[in-house]
Amino acid sequence: MGENKVDIKRLMCGEWRAIFSDCGVQKKYVNSGAQFGDAISYAAMGSIVGFEEMRDSWTAWEKEYSLRGYKTISLDAFVEFGGYGVKIDHLLGQKREKDEKPILHAQIYMQKYLGVQPTPVINLEKVMRGQIQSGTFETPSTEE
Repeated sequence: MGENKVDIKRLMCGEWRAIFSDCGVQKKYVNSGAQFGDAISYAAMGSIVGFEEMRDSWTAWEKEYSLRGYKTISLDAFVEFGGYGVKIDHLLGQKREKDEKPILHAQIYMQKYLGVQPTPVINLEKVMRGQIQSGTFETPSTEE
């Protein structure tokens, strides 16, 4: 048997990601994080088609990236990258230290924001004076 054969039993047991190289996992992780970050940058506008699928994809690839020993990337960085094109190359491919615990930003996001509707930040002084009020929305964050 050739070395390039795929182990069907492993694929069927949910270990299909084992066929991806670290580079391949990183690409999937960055793409899914960028898509989710872009979606989050529009979250204040209302419901986003495919939001749950994007979140679940980012969650799965982040977990795999972390299992391979890499430091994960905050939602904030993915919002900046996916929503606004800010480079994140300096964050990619960084291995965790031996005793460093992984940070799973997707889990943090779900714990803090799952089921929470964005609410506007309102200047109550302007409202009380009868002035025109425009609200801004806080972008979800997984950084401390």
